[in-house]
Amino acid sequence: MYLVVCLICLIISIPGYITKSGESWWKGIIPFINIYYFLKVLKISPILLIVLALGLIFLPDRLLILTIICIFMPFIVTDIYGHGKIIATLGLLFPFFIYPWLAYVSGTYIYEDKNNAVF
Repeated sequence: MYLVVCLICLIISIPGYITKSGESWWKGIIPFINIYYFLKVLKISPILLIVLALGLIFLPDRLLILTIICIFMPFIVTDIYGHGKIIATLGLLFPFFIYPWLAYVSGTYIYEDKNNAVF
């Protein structure tokens, strides 16, 4: 039941995340397009996505992959939107409060390309 709550809260919050990154709001409403733009905004490696997708398709224990996604997603989202590990831990414990709060109230998209960063 907890995994379902995490995924529903994340899906409700995706339009807010996409809008904060500078994309159009309608890209966050259309199914499957919103997931594509959300993963594009998070800058997740395509190889990782292929491994997770193959795991969801072929592994007999699909809940293991969904659990891994639900554990690491708050840490990825809070890092991209400018919050620390404490908010990520709260997002892990209370996704129904933290995901919408990050998407619609607090947080700004601060992703910076680390390859082009000037040191």
